[in-house]
Amino acid sequence: MVGEPVRQQRALAVIAERLKGMPEVRGAILIGSIAGGVADAASDVDLIICPVPDQFAAAWERRHDVHGPQTLVCWDDRRDGKAEVGVHRWVTEDMVLIEALFATPASGARLAPPWQMLVGSEDVARSLTPRPPVSRSEFSADGAHPIDQAFEDLKWALRDLAGENAGARERPA
Repeated sequence: MVGEPVRQQRALAVIAERLKGMPEVRGAILIGSIAGGVADAASDVDLIICPVPDQFAAAWERRHDVHGPQTLVCWDDRRDGKAEVGVHRWVTEDMVLIEALFATPASGARLAPPWQMLVGSEDVARSLTPRPPVSRSEFSADGAHPIDQAFEDLKWALRDLAGENAGARERPA
């Protein structure tokens, strides 16, 4: 077994406390393997951070406050034409990859199960358009940031060594 997601849980506790101190943030939703209860020590942390209406710019400006200075590296992905959506990623000092989608309901962001509220009420989650669960085949490594690709490769190598990939997980193409 690769191990339990202890480092990820510690990172989530810090993130939750920081988000509670940000008036620009309405709520944060935990998604992915951790929300689904199938995470291991190699899993990343996936979040949707929902700003208060008309506060996307202020929340995005403060995105570095979510992780603070205890970060090895961070990077952003903001696509032209998407005024109220952006992805902020970082790697914690204890090697947890965090992917935080900052999005408003107006951005068209959709929410697939499984999910859990990290901060805020479930009204935040209900404000996003629901969608069916995301399959691994919907993910693509094409155009992935080099750190994202390296973490994906590391996760699969660790799980291969532990014998956990045999039929249990579908590696994205």
